[in-house]
Amino acid sequence: MFEILNATRDDVVAVRMGTGTPAGYREFYDLLVEKTDQYGTVHVYEETTDWTLSTYLSHLHGILPDLRTGPSFNIGRYAAIGDSRWAKLLYYQWRAIAPVWPVAPDDMRYYELANRRMALNWVETGDTNPDENTSNR
Repeated sequence: MFEILNATRDDVVAVRMGTGTPAGYREFYDLLVEKTDQYGTVHVYEETTDWTLSTYLSHLHGILPDLRTGPSFNIGRYAAIGDSRWAKLLYYQWRAIAPVWPVAPDDMRYYELANRRMALNWVETGDTNPDENTSNR
């Protein structure tokens, strides 16, 4: 379901999301709980590239794990990086329900694929200018 990217370290989880599965959500949420236990808050960089309608619909598997596991982790900054209308649609739906959803981040943003570096910098530092805080992650 997801690939852990090299930028994952300390309180940052960076992943490339593929098709959603129940087992994949359990594994992903276990990682978020572990990072929250260690750091109090976890920041998430999530690439959602090459999504189709089928990929989008597969992430409905995440609804029950959200409700069950969501209170066990705390997402601070969350960046969705995408290149399709389906990835963008899921992001905006999540943003719309954020006030009442248990896994909603404190701050969330959507970035086009061309702005990956800016997105990762923001997740890591909270700064929107990648040239001021260049990261080697």
